[in-house]
Amino acid sequence: MLQFLGIVVGIGAVGGLAVLLVRGPWWFDGGHLEQLTKDDAPKAVMVTGFRTAIVTFGLAAVAVIGSYLTWKNLQATREALGQTQKRDNEQYAMAQGNLEHARKIDREKQDLAREGQITERYVKAVGLFSAESSISRLGGIYALERIMTDSPEDALTIVQLLAGSIRESSRSQREENNGDNPLTVRETDRAAFLVIARRNNGVIGTERTRALNFRRVNLAGVSLVGIQVSALFGSDFTGAKMNNADFHGASLMDARFSKANLRRANLSQCDLSRAQVDQHADLQHACLDHADLSRANFRSAQLQGASFKGANLAGADLHEARLGIDGESIAIIEAVQLLQAHVTSSTQLPPHLASSEGVAEHIERCTQEHIQGLEHGEEPPLQP
Repeated sequence: MLQFLGIVVGIGAVGGLAVLLVRGPWWFDGGHLEQLTKDDAPKAVMVTGFRTAIVTFGLAAVAVIGSYLTWKNLQATREALGQTQKRDNEQYAMAQGNLEHARKIDREKQDLAREGQITERYVKAVGLFSAESSISRLGGIYALERIMTDSPEDALTIVQLLAGSIRESSRSQREENNGDNPLTVRETDRAAFLVIARRNNGVIGTERTRALNFRRVNLAGVSLVGIQVSALFGSDFTGAKMNNADFHGASLMDARFSKANLRRANLSQCDLSRAQVDQHADLQHACLDHADLSRANFRSAQLQGASFKGANLAGADLHEARLGIDGESIAIIEAVQLLQAHVTSSTQLPPHLASSEGVAEHIERCTQEHIQGLEHGEEPPLQP
């Protein structure tokens, strides 16, 4: 439209300029020019000057009009480009949205397919795990372990299932054995416990507030050697039979071993900080060398013959614990370690330790703290 208008205006301007060049001098000063002959020099000069001025003015007008039309054309071009870019951006955004929607649908389909596969595998694994044959049960256990690796969100469910199976197996064995745990551990129970212990994703999420329940289970002689154990954090082994078990280097912080049988168990280099090993827990001849026992509760624990070489007993509670007296196996522990722990007059110590320098005064101080705590209805402090 602007180009057509420019053409019309240009033609009109050229025509008007031509007419003005021919007739203009007579229109503006015709009376004076009529008095002059055509051969008079003044007449020629006047006409030529007028025509020169008209041409100059016309050229200036054309230049102005051309500049204006060029500017308008540029503006229109910019607006057209802006509209085109806007449409392109809208189309690009729409395409991106459609692509993202398609990707979301694909992900949802993949997740559904994956969940379906996991569910199918889980059902088959549980079927094997529930079989009568021990070989099938072992296959089910290892299938469940693979599912834990592939689907970490299902790990807690599987761990609880395996722990429950160990408890149920131990219960049935006690019933068959007149209430006592048998001397040996079933191979399926051993395998299930090792699967729980060696998880590579450790303790995650809500597991930290849901301790694994191994109460009264039979784990006698179970070995975790070569396994980096972090998944037993805070587990409950109350009343468990764990004699001769080898938990070397395991992380058992905040775990509970009340009333547990840990005779001759290897707990060397374990993290047992804040663990509850009380209520006559039996650790006779257990190895606790270089273990972290800081703030652990050993109240009334049986520690005769236990080895504490290099163990950290800072803040550990040994109230009423038995470390061996005359006629009993003597715990291997140094006076400097006792000075880090909470030791009262109710703690049974070997004579040579009770008479060591500073130990008697330390016992007296801890005993007074214990009595004061009882008078105020509070638990006595665990700090020495």
